[in-house]
Amino acid sequence: FTSTRDDNSIIKYREYCENNSLKVIIMLAEVKISLASSLLAVIINHLLPLEYSSLISTFPWDLSLFPHSLPLPLLLKPLELGLLLLLDQTHRLTACTAYLLGFLFLIGLQNSAAPFGLYLTVLAFFHLSEFVTTGLSNPQNLSFDSFLVNHSWQYGLAMLISWVEYFIQLWLLPEVKLSLPMVSYTGLVICLLGELIRKLAMLQAGRNFNHIVQSNKADEHQLVTSGIYSFCRHPSYLGWFLWSVGSQVLLVNPLCLIIYGVVSFAFFKERIYVEEYTLIAFFGDQYRQYQTRTGTGIPGIEGFHGPVMWGEHQD
Repeated sequence: FTSTRDDNSIIKYREYCENNSLKVIIMLAEVKISLASSLLAVIINHLLPLEYSSLISTFPWDLSLFPHSLPLPLLLKPLELGLLLLLDQTHRLTACTAYLLGFLFLIGLQNSAAPFGLYLTVLAFFHLSEFVTTGLSNPQNLSFDSFLVNHSWQYGLAMLISWVEYFIQLWLLPEVKLSLPMVSYTGLVICLLGELIRKLAMLQAGRNFNHIVQSNKADEHQLVTSGIYSFCRHPSYLGWFLWSVGSQVLLVNPLCLIIYGVVSFAFFKERIYVEEYTLIAFFGDQYRQYQTRTGTGIPGIEGFHGPVMWGEHQD
């Protein structure tokens, strides 16, 4: 009986390993497709720019000339779209999203003399790198949601508000908005620092990192306290906090800088509180000792230090 049970366990373990290996291979293919699609957007649109300013004047309003008088880059757009649609159905959404992010990155880069151009570059790179880093560090959990482009309606609203402030101030005070390049460059440095901290945290955490707070401890979950995690308990949140605030410094948005700072602080304070509750339940005294010697990374946020109702041993 024991031998049969051991054989069954071995078979199940092999099946588990094979399924996970297959999933890893599929997810790594998703990463390659996302990188290829974004590079396709950058290379094609850089080598064959659309010249948007002259597009209206060159458009063949005389339909008898259509489509021969259209600019070559515009004629190639259906071909680009067709290449993406030739992919398997499971990869199309990834490819199209990555292509659009690459296109947005290029537009920002070509207009980087203006704060909003720099902002578009930083924004596109953040979302694309979230997907790629997740695929490299924790491929089992890679999905379309890893782009974070559909993070929440609050995230989209906050982004829209920052755009409104930027363009209203650009309209009313263009000389002020465009005459502070050092402020924008400072914001860019803050964003890049936030990116570096967050991506290092994701890569080092590996399979222990997830965009969603976990309520159940998986067998492979380990408490990571070395490397960048020896400096702060939540480097990924610190990185995102810096990126969020830095984006408004980059845009020279004084109102949104305050709003983003306050809202981001409140969001991460609640998020860290909830996450640390589960971490104490998962790791008990091991995590409490980690708390005593390492801060959260965001000044003013202490995390959870009370007793838990499940998981950890209670008298």
